[in-house]
Amino acid sequence: MTVETKERQAIRRSSNVPAYSQLADILEQQIAVLTDAERQRALPSEGDLSRQYGLSRITVRQALKSLETKGLVYSAQGRGSFPTVPRVKGISGFHSFTAEVRRNGQEPGSVILATDEVDGLPASVTEKLPVAEGENGPQVHLRRLRLIDGLPIAIEDAWLPKALFPDLAPADFSDGSLYSLLADRWGLEPAWTDALIEPGLANAEVSRLLKIAEDDPVLVAWRVTVTAEDKVFERVRSIYRPGFSLRVARYRLG
Repeated sequence: MTVETKERQAIRRSSNVPAYSQLADILEQQIAVLTDAERQRALPSEGDLSRQYGLSRITVRQALKSLETKGLVYSAQGRGSFPTVPRVKGISGFHSFTAEVRRNGQEPGSVILATDEVDGLPASVTEKLPVAEGENGPQVHLRRLRLIDGLPIAIEDAWLPKALFPDLAPADFSDGSLYSLLADRWGLEPAWTDALIEPGLANAEVSRLLKIAEDDPVLVAWRVTVTAEDKVFERVRSIYRPGFSLRVARYRLG
């Protein structure tokens, strides 16, 4: 099902503004008022827009490309163009999620999906992140769904070493800031992080949790966070819904 266009605005043939730019402006206005549910549906196809506005498909394609460059839509091969979720200002993905969102005047939320203790890191983590000798011991695993103003933003898996937090148990987790808990109880805070960011596709579980379509493009961020004493604080995998961009860098947290 595609997004239904609102009352059609005409392309002004006598205008000095190129037709593709006019169409891009019209679509941008329509996208701006879409609900979160409507953003999960594709925009009208190039053919439909071409017929609706009396424009060539090349002109329509230029308009959609213009919107994609502005970060307002993204294309999914074989499925069309979709509105992006508005980016959340100032969320780096590497600081405390709770603190960053609140600094922006928005409401953070977390839904705990799973907590358990494991004997070591899963292969998916050790393949992506450096693990020194002696670091792959028992871990506390926390899986959360991250929300901003009620909108699902990311699925986050964190592995915290029991050697650094010996009394940490799954029952300790709540919807508050994990970093605050660890600082209050153990006096440890993250100092810097190394990250690897790669594209991915939403599987059935990611689609269900983030309320996006299966096979939608997502960003997968892997990071290892370290204290000022070079002790591994946590290893994390975050899967972000379409519309997010993150920077690969050593990111100082102090």
